[in-house]
Amino acid sequence: MGRRDLGEQIVLGGGAVTGILLGYLFNGATALAAAFLVLPIMVALAFVYVPYRPKGTSQRRTLYRWWRINRYYRAALRRTGGVWVSPAVEAGVRRDGTPPDAALTEPEGITGMTWVPTTVRGQQAVVVLQPEAGCVTATLEVASPGLGGKDAGEQVVALERWGELLDAFGNLEEHPVKRVQVIARQMKSDPYAHEAFIAQRDQSAATANAPQWLKDSYDLLANAVSTSAEEHRYYITLHARFTRDLAAEGAARGTGDEGIAAAMASYLDELWSRAEDADLSVVAPLDEGRMTAFIRNAYDPDFPIWDTDLPRTHAFPRNIDVRDGAHVASRAAGSTDSWYHATAAVVDWPNAPVGPDFLSPLLTMPDIVRTFAITQQLEPNDKAVERMLAEETNSEAEMDRDRKRGKNIDPRDQIAATATGSRGMALASSRAAGSAVVGYITVSARSAEELERTKRTTASRARNAHLRIEWLDLEHARAFATTLPLAGGIK
Repeated sequence: MGRRDLGEQIVLGGGAVTGILLGYLFNGATALAAAFLVLPIMVALAFVYVPYRPKGTSQRRTLYRWWRINRYYRAALRRTGGVWVSPAVEAGVRRDGTPPDAALTEPEGITGMTWVPTTVRGQQAVVVLQPEAGCVTATLEVASPGLGGKDAGEQVVALERWGELLDAFGNLEEHPVKRVQVIARQMKSDPYAHEAFIAQRDQSAATANAPQWLKDSYDLLANAVSTSAEEHRYYITLHARFTRDLAAEGAARGTGDEGIAAAMASYLDELWSRAEDADLSVVAPLDEGRMTAFIRNAYDPDFPIWDTDLPRTHAFPRNIDVRDGAHVASRAAGSTDSWYHATAAVVDWPNAPVGPDFLSPLLTMPDIVRTFAITQQLEPNDKAVERMLAEETNSEAEMDRDRKRGKNIDPRDQIAATATGSRGMALASSRAAGSAVVGYITVSARSAEELERTKRTTASRARNAHLRIEWLDLEHARAFATTLPLAGGIK
């Protein structure tokens, strides 16, 4: 059955069994037996293999995949009525100033969260517990890796150090952290930042005695040079499954959620150390204010991400509209304008060798608000090699079946099979940890028409990066969450 998932295999197997049973029941009539033998099998094959594009969507998928997506989409409409409204304003606050539980609900696509404050190296941080997903996450903000400013040798060394970081978490069977997410966020910069700097400079005692001609020359230079551009921020999120080992370590460090947060803080401190070893400069862990600002800016790019005073109850905008299958619309309280968001999944990674900066076309898109997230599910070396062998066996079996049927072999399949074998050999020789990788990109725009143009630009840039992406129509609400620092979107 090739690379079909379990549900598709059940459909194909059920169709075959049903056809055989019906053919046996009607074996007295040859025509009926043949029809009932073939019909269920053909229906199952069509359900799993035949692609089509429903109205209002941009992607062609099989009936089986659309059935699963439509089931989620209908459930989302039932849960929210199509438009989720934040209860933060109506819920108010308690007498002690804390928000009631009713104010801390999440929109469609995000599972329930519990935020627990902790400290890492003397700095405030927040650990996000997701009971429904059975996991815990924490995030560091890092400065730009800056691969573009390095020569080829330095880029290779930087990637090797990053591989060592992943190996430290993935190759230890007992380590609870088995998932790492990297987020690259591009957004609008503060148009008034330079003016604020000039005002602060003029009021400073250090410039009080500067000659006027020097001040005038600086103002002239500032007016001649553009001071507005996109702002880039980078984040690394650790993800740990809630297991007995994690619970035991949390119990040794404290009680309840605070113990789990303390355990996660120790892993975040370990990530901090290994990030510095990998020549990554850590800005700070995400505390409640930074996490709130990131989430709010993702839904509402008009909100300044550097404003960390926003209370957690307002992390999500006033309205989030999931009715249109081609995008998600969000609107802040008091605003008449909406932001439109669409998320795509990376469905094909490069099969041929690429350079360390092969993602640069996607990471340098001017005048586009976007978030690119790559999540890696880490696994020990022996399991990674076994998975590679299984993938190579499936690929070789599919190509062998095509040869026996006289069908031409797709050169892309041959390249993919060769690449799989090469990765397996590299893993076996290096003894490094393996990983399953998924990627998602969310783009935002001021109108649905502008969003469509942005989507076309993004797809073109993805092709330049040797990637193939698919827009996740009818499931943009939950797909949006894959580009938040929650390390989701991977099985």
